[in-house]
Amino acid sequence: MAELGEAEEILIYYSNGGELDPPRPYKPTKLLYQHAGDGIFVVTLNDPKRLNCMSLNLVQEVTLLIEHMKRDDRCKIIVWTGSGRAFSAGGNFTDTNSTVPEEDFDGYIQAGLAVSPPDISLAGPTREMIKFPKISISAINGVTIGGGVNLGLLWQDLVFAGEDVTFRYPFGELGLTPELGSSVLLPRMVGLVRAKQLMQYGSEFTAKQALEWGLCTEVVPTNEVLPKALEAARKLVKMPQFALRESKRIIMKDVVAAIDGITEEELTTLRKVIGSPETQKAMMALMMKTSKSKL
Repeated sequence: MAELGEAEEILIYYSNGGELDPPRPYKPTKLLYQHAGDGIFVVTLNDPKRLNCMSLNLVQEVTLLIEHMKRDDRCKIIVWTGSGRAFSAGGNFTDTNSTVPEEDFDGYIQAGLAVSPPDISLAGPTREMIKFPKISISAINGVTIGGGVNLGLLWQDLVFAGEDVTFRYPFGELGLTPELGSSVLLPRMVGLVRAKQLMQYGSEFTAKQALEWGLCTEVVPTNEVLPKALEAARKLVKMPQFALRESKRIIMKDVVAAIDGITEEELTTLRKVIGSPETQKAMMALMMKTSKSKL
């Protein structure tokens, strides 16, 4: 496997005064952006102590990164993975701290590249990833729950999963509803009945099942998942990139046309249910259980 370069700064292109000229550098705190050579870049979700949960900080940095990758002429193929023993354990609704300057994120909202907080369904970055023109690959290496399942399986063009990885949507038991485009993308990929089983009943499923259902490209030994994804990226990067992107564009055309409406409905619904007494009770019980497990 090619060695990864040093973690790079990314560029902030907007502030609330408009587009920045020149753009301002920013050092991410919850993710790594590293060159693997030949125009392949690896994005590592990097909050291992919290299983790379989708905190406000991480979500905002992903938003900035998507625009940076789109504009980075060196970047041809992207590979996503997670640090430590997780890919991503999903949403974190309690941590409202962020190292992204508020005025800069406001600029992304004004530019139509982000959604005003609280964007608890990740409507903003979902829209931008579904519309993202370059090929994107995931190397799913560990714990993958909730929104992490959607980031790893539904945002990507190719998916490589470790053979001992399991996936689960805990939405039903928490009183939550689908997000990250999964209300439409998951049924489209696995069928209505199975999507309801996974989303509402919360059945855990394995990497092998994900492969059988058409949710991933290949299942490999977990310690080989990133090398395998990079191998695929090296094959793709040798191909004519304009044609690859045009192929992606026409394959995704219907989804791209619908994604703004899909994510708006998801965001509105999630904001509604998260204030309900049942959901509040379920989430409080989870927080208490989590707190006790740390004692």
